[in-house]
Amino acid sequence: WVQGDAHALPFPDGSFDLVFCHYLLLWVRDPARAVAEMARVVRSGGNVLACAEPDYAGRIDYPPELEPLGRLQAEALRAQGACPEAGRRLGEWFRSAGLEAVVGVMGGSWSVPAAPDEGFAAEWGIRRRDLEGLLSQEEQDRLERVDAEALRTGRRVLFVPTFYALGWKSRRKA
Repeated sequence: WVQGDAHALPFPDGSFDLVFCHYLLLWVRDPARAVAEMARVVRSGGNVLACAEPDYAGRIDYPPELEPLGRLQAEALRAQGACPEAGRRLGEWFRSAGLEAVVGVMGGSWSVPAAPDEGFAAEWGIRRRDLEGLLSQEEQDRLERVDAEALRTGRRVLFVPTFYALGWKSRRKA
C-alpha cells in the first residue's frame, strides 16, 4: 500500500479504474482539492466514489432536550478543522472536479426501545471529548442521562444525514 496526501496523490493521471474514499472529505483541509485529485488519477470512463460523508450541520436529535448536541458537535468539529457540511457539498465538489455524478443520502430507521450498550458508551466518550469546553461536566452528565432514558423508552432519534456520491469521467471522444 502507499501512503500519501489526498491533496497531491502520488500517482500519474489516469492510473485507476476506481478511486474511493470513506469518511475522508469531512476531515481534509481542502475537500474540493481532494476530489479533484481523485478525478485526476482515475482513467477516462472510470469512477470516483465517496462512500459516506456525514452532514453534521443537518443532524436531527430528539427529544428536544437533546437538540443542542447537534449544533455543539458541529461547532466542535469545525474547531478541529472538519467540514461539518461535507455531505451536502459532495455534488458541488464532484462537479467542480469535472465529474458527472449521482449524489444521494443514506436512510436509516429506528423504532425499537433499546438499552444503552457499549456503542452508546463509546459514542458518549467521543461526544464528551468534542464538547469539552463547550458544556460543563454536569450538563454533559445530564444530557447523557436524558439520552439513555430516551433510548430505553424508544423516544430517541439521532440522525446524521450521510451522503454518498458516485462520479465518473466521461470518455473522451475520438
